[in-house]
Amino acid sequence: MTRTITRVRGPGIPPPASRAHDWAGIACAALIAAVNVSVIARFRLPFLEPALGFWFLLIHPAYLLYTTSAWRGSAAAERLGYSLAAALLLLMLAGLAANTFLPLLGVQRPLDTIPVVVLGDTLTAALYLFRRQYPARVRWRTRLQPVEPAESRLLAGSGLSVALAVLGANRLNNGAGDQVSLVALGAIVITLLLLLHARRRVREGVIAVILYLLSLALLLMTSLRGWYVTGHDIQAEYRVFQLTQAHARWDISYFRDAYNACLSITILPTELARVVSVDGPYIYKVFFQVIFAACPVLVYAIARRYWSRSVGILAAVYFVGFPTFFTDMPFLNRQEIAFLFVCVAILLITHGGWARQRRRPALLAAAIGIELSHYSTMYLFLGTLVVAWAAQRGGALGRRCWRRRADGAHVTTATWPTVGIGSILMLAVITVLWGELATHTAGSAVSDARSAVSALAGHSGSTRSGNVSYGLLAPSAESPQTAVNAYRQATVQQRGGAAPPGYAPASVLARYRTPVVDAAPALPLTSVGGALTAAGIPVDGLNILMRQAAAKGEQVFIGVGLIAMVMARRLRRQVGQEFFCLCVGATAMLAIITVLPDLSGDYGILRAFQGALILVAPVLVTGSLMAFSPLGRRWGPRAAAAVCVGIFVSTTGLLPQITGGYPAQLSLNNSGSYYNAYYMHPQEEAALGWLQKEPGVLPDGVQAENYTDQFYFTSAPDVTRGQFLVDIYPSLVRQSSWLFLSYFTTRTGDAGVAANGDIITYAYPMGFLRDRKNLVYNNGGAEIYR
Repeated sequence: MTRTITRVRGPGIPPPASRAHDWAGIACAALIAAVNVSVIARFRLPFLEPALGFWFLLIHPAYLLYTTSAWRGSAAAERLGYSLAAALLLLMLAGLAANTFLPLLGVQRPLDTIPVVVLGDTLTAALYLFRRQYPARVRWRTRLQPVEPAESRLLAGSGLSVALAVLGANRLNNGAGDQVSLVALGAIVITLLLLLHARRRVREGVIAVILYLLSLALLLMTSLRGWYVTGHDIQAEYRVFQLTQAHARWDISYFRDAYNACLSITILPTELARVVSVDGPYIYKVFFQVIFAACPVLVYAIARRYWSRSVGILAAVYFVGFPTFFTDMPFLNRQEIAFLFVCVAILLITHGGWARQRRRPALLAAAIGIELSHYSTMYLFLGTLVVAWAAQRGGALGRRCWRRRADGAHVTTATWPTVGIGSILMLAVITVLWGELATHTAGSAVSDARSAVSALAGHSGSTRSGNVSYGLLAPSAESPQTAVNAYRQATVQQRGGAAPPGYAPASVLARYRTPVVDAAPALPLTSVGGALTAAGIPVDGLNILMRQAAAKGEQVFIGVGLIAMVMARRLRRQVGQEFFCLCVGATAMLAIITVLPDLSGDYGILRAFQGALILVAPVLVTGSLMAFSPLGRRWGPRAAAAVCVGIFVSTTGLLPQITGGYPAQLSLNNSGSYYNAYYMHPQEEAALGWLQKEPGVLPDGVQAENYTDQFYFTSAPDVTRGQFLVDIYPSLVRQSSWLFLSYFTTRTGDAGVAANGDIITYAYPMGFLRDRKNLVYNNGGAEIYR
């Protein structure tokens, strides 16, 4: 006979787990109170206050969402992605609600410090109550196991990479060399190699952390370049953020522009700026990069839906190794946030553990996040879904061919497709409601659609971006000189004739030519490059060949991977029909942008390829495995991994920097095309400050080079609708305007023009400028003419 003994706790004595939970809640409440006091009282605690403010507004809400049962049936990386995206969406929507309704209650600055802090408190309280209602059984003790030696080495290497990336960028900003940045890249490569070697002994959560830190290191190497706002699109992004911050309110009527319609770069950074208390540029330079570094982790999670760890890791490496990730994405902050929502949308669409009735509303929420973050990303995502739906409706080999066996590996694929005509129509409605009815900024999309239809009919005379040359089947692009000549003709038409008032007549322009020059010559050969050249290896040709082979090879691998998914029964049943059709949709949209004029320049083929890699990166890896399969089951995967890491070493600039013989990259040099065009020098910042104090600047007009976006507002609270902002190309120079010469132009006599989505450098006719205008400001590194 067995006697059962039941232990009864005294009244009011919680179990140990509950007691620990209470202590954690008390600690969080104390931190929240400390943030409230420090932000409202304007205490300035370097490093500590920004970290606590970021935790208060984003990290803690994401944690509260992570520990709810809303994401049940999802892996840890997926839960993290869902929670982060949901927190970002709530911040944008809550900010929009406060921005709309608080003025009705008499609060004229709804995005000022106190309203934002109250919004953060309200959001935290609501999420805390939601978690109490729907708690998740997160087994922290099971997951927080002791770190194994292999894992600790990898975590140390990835953390060291972040520290070295920050130090390397600061050294370059101070005029020092590239040594620390090179060591940072070397540490990233070594950590990746060790991760691939020890992948079976490293837990999924640790892999996610390592990929996050390595991605963050790559982003910070570029984003932290310069002490001011550095980059292309970020110039306009920063100005609309300043506009919202200055008014403490967002209103599309302040400046009706597509940039100002993106809540990801207006309301969201304003909310962050109120609580983190850092200089404005570092909202984008640091905090947005900390957010976007989660995107490669979600790419890994998408790959792990259907493939092994090694394929998932290589997919993430291809994603972060594509040059756009670390050279352009830090300057495209609105698209960084949109890409996070795209990753989450793909995870939701393919979630086999959720019913279709649950996946579709979640997809709708993710689509709202994409639309509010970045308009063109939404257009491409919607186009991808349309093509995917058409492919599914067209048969795509029939549903039976894609049906999986019960013993299929990895995560189960969704049985019924998520994307239907109803979902597509709802996403289209969201696009129209926000882009056309709410903000009236969808005009450029309509214009591009007309150009695309005209091109399909063979009636377009538009030109293409030079980046189409990287495509396998892309038509040839114009030469730089041809593009500049076409630009001259277009500007003459734009100004309204041969000799309109205020402009130089055509007879004068004819005397001043603008020949194209090479403003970004190859780096000189290093000792390593010289030794290779002496050994008969042409370094210049080798670097160019590797870049071209990487671009073409990745496209070949994607094609092989798609074919393999159709032909191989095991692989076909492993991935499922919907994921295959989504990959077809992403590839089709990339092909459309490549082939059609205007789209390649306006939307950016490289940015489109970066977005497509969210879906097709594991397909690319599969194609490489198939390509090297003749080497056997042992050496084939090794060769595929070696090619992936080799491409990464080349595209990140590590190999060209060691050998020389290739144009300089901004993350490693104080030279190169991006440095010349986008790096802000102290002299330029001082000249801009002087210009802002002059009366009547915007009505008279400001002319500068390709980054005229920084002159949108000489005074953010006082926006005029009559600003005249164009570049300094001779045919556009007006007699009455203020003309700004950059550090690069002042020192070299060359200037850059944005033509067909590319920056083309030409010799500026300084004699024309001196004949037409007067020098009114000169500080040795920037000049202003009037």
